[in-house]
Amino acid sequence: MEKTKIKTALSSIGLTGKESEVYMYVSANPESTAGTVSRHTRIARSKTYEALDRLCAIGLVSHISRDKTKRYYSSGTSVLKGLYLRQMNEANEAIEYIKNMSILRPSETTVRVLDGEDAYKSIKESFTAELRKGDEMLIIGSPAKMKPELVEYFGKFHQKRMARGVKLRILYNRDVEKERLDRARKWKHSEVKCLPKNNSPAWVEIYGNRVVMPLVSDRIKVIAITDKAISESFRNYFELLWKSSKKPKISK
Repeated sequence: MEKTKIKTALSSIGLTGKESEVYMYVSANPESTAGTVSRHTRIARSKTYEALDRLCAIGLVSHISRDKTKRYYSSGTSVLKGLYLRQMNEANEAIEYIKNMSILRPSETTVRVLDGEDAYKSIKESFTAELRKGDEMLIIGSPAKMKPELVEYFGKFHQKRMARGVKLRILYNRDVEKERLDRARKWKHSEVKCLPKNNSPAWVEIYGNRVVMPLVSDRIKVIAITDKAISESFRNYFELLWKSSKKPKISK
């Protein structure tokens, strides 16, 4: 595992960058003095002492005295795991609290405009997470050309969707690549058709009472709507298009 990834993982339990550096060094070099740690990590000695004091306070690092000098060593992975589990429990409690708050809040229409590929993926994943086995998501349109990274992401997304038993009906643009059509036809819990005429760079995704409309140019911009009446109107529009659309021909 790369050092940067380890530091990122340690930050998830509340360690700063300097604390992570010190902890990793002490774990690999038990019974190190503060001076040795400071010299090898290139962290100022005062900051090294601060990091060691906090690591000792939360139990990740212990020390012994030898020749009137403190020598530091890791307390073991069980302590690290315990801190991680505590963080997870606290996060789950926060999620439940926020969920209960949203239940008490009166229903209303929300419209959000998001910018960027990461924002699109995040809203797509969060809306899909609310669907249960047997629920259905609908998609109107899909650009003929799409970044390879997005095509790869969609493949992984639909693998997770299929594993959860969420159904899909999708209306592709007529000029979409045959490879993508053939791949989609093999998806489980899915039905695929092609629109009679459509070459728009935008498309519409419908999840329950939520609608996502990505628009692709140099960057993805997304309109995300939560409203039962609006989603129902898009759903009715989808059904009209579905009736007039045809299944793609099987490639030989």
